[in-house]
Amino acid sequence: MKLEIKNISVNSLVVSSLPLVVFVIAVLGGAVTFIIEPNPQFSMMGAAQKLLAVGLYSLLYAVLVSALFVFIAFVYNILTGVLGMRGVSFDLEEVHEHE
Repeated sequence: MKLEIKNISVNSLVVSSLPLVVFVIAVLGGAVTFIIEPNPQFSMMGAAQKLLAVGLYSLLYAVLVSALFVFIAFVYNILTGVLGMRGVSFDLEEVHEHE
């Protein structure tokens, strides 16, 4: 079966679990950057300042990456819908399990 993606719903990118997944990855990255393996410039920060830095870093990272996903979906929709270029296509094959 051949499938082609013609349109990406921007709303599905914003209200789905994708921003939450990006935020969790950002929290892990912020924890590594500011707490686990801190830069010598951050060594003088207190625990509350480090937690605030992780929170702000995570929030900003999640917002920027989500905005990037929305922009990419917008450009994809313009290229496939308005300009008439072909979308991404997948060849899927149904697999039957033998018991």
